[in-house]
Amino acid sequence: MDRFAIQHIETNWLVVREHIRMNEFPHKIEQCVWELTSRCNMRCLHCGTRGGQARREELTGFECISIAEQLIEQGCQQVTLIGGEVLLYEGWEKIARLLSDEGVSVNVVTNGFLSGRRQIAQLHFSRPASVDVCIDGMQASHNRLRRVPGSFTRAVNLLGLLVHEGFSVGVITSLLKFNVDDLPNMYDMLVGEGAKTWQIRLAPPLGELAVSPDLLLRPERVSEITRFIAQKRAAGRIQICAGDDIGYFDRHESLLRCHPLPSTSWRGCQAGLRSVAIDSAGNIRGCHSLADDRFIEGNLRTQTLGEIWRRPKAFAYNRRFHKRLLEGQCSGCDKGDLCRAGCRSICFFTTGKLYDNPYCCYRPTTGVQLVARKRRAKPQPGQARRQITKPASARPHA
Repeated sequence: MDRFAIQHIETNWLVVREHIRMNEFPHKIEQCVWELTSRCNMRCLHCGTRGGQARREELTGFECISIAEQLIEQGCQQVTLIGGEVLLYEGWEKIARLLSDEGVSVNVVTNGFLSGRRQIAQLHFSRPASVDVCIDGMQASHNRLRRVPGSFTRAVNLLGLLVHEGFSVGVITSLLKFNVDDLPNMYDMLVGEGAKTWQIRLAPPLGELAVSPDLLLRPERVSEITRFIAQKRAAGRIQICAGDDIGYFDRHESLLRCHPLPSTSWRGCQAGLRSVAIDSAGNIRGCHSLADDRFIEGNLRTQTLGEIWRRPKAFAYNRRFHKRLLEGQCSGCDKGDLCRAGCRSICFFTTGKLYDNPYCCYRPTTGVQLVARKRRAKPQPGQARRQITKPASARPHA
């Protein structure tokens, strides 16, 4: 047997061995939220990256193609492309098309401000499973949250155009104290415009909201939202569901989740278990909403996605979860093994803890004090984000 044949056998064995190792690992990447750029044409109150200018160290198109191939290799089933404003990233549609051609379900999330022929052509080329437009209340509320005059009108116009063009179109709404009462009017509008899906979530306490918690929706009002979602879902006029930061085992739980089955229920935060997030500098987190450097697990410029994902101590806050870690109002809860304190981001950015959720509807708390988080200094241009120690409460007990 010549050396070329031997080399071919050795190469194939390495591929097979990697395949076996992937299949034996208990956690598989099923979903990815990928921020292609922090560049944006808005200055939203709740933006975790305080979008505006693109980072100087953002991934190149060539690097993104390599990462897309790694996601395919890892067996990722769904990729959601976001920004900033994702449509501002040059070549985003080629990345999306590569994924969709390989059978990955691609969702594109846009703020709806760009709606020219070029953007529509790019969307057609990318072949997305869905396009989600962010609409955060009726006109006054949306424009206040997005801080761009006319942004509501443009978002609604794009929604109608996308429906006309034959896309599967959804809407994502982030709730604050001043827009929650817009939900009934929004429902009528979205049904009339032909939106297929509608996800309602809490505006995360990030960006400007991190230092202005008085604008956040109070936990006492979440039960109104779960009731609204359940009622409208039963009506069957639009596929409405709650984000991962709403609910948790009140009487409407089986009708809240974004799932194809008629009913399902919350099964805990999946960051680092089934889902992964990539930011525009190549940093890996379990969830895009965990927008704090302490949750960075590695960087794709120095390691592969598979290496970061399978690192023994990675994503310890979820992979090494035990109900004894629950604290505050979550401590001792009989749903603790299932719920795992709900959304990890909401826990951390509202209480400063990982396993205490003030927004739970199962054991509601009134009068809770939401934490105003200190702003972190932005990395200097060209400076890579540094991986730092996990929050102390994420470390497993002995």
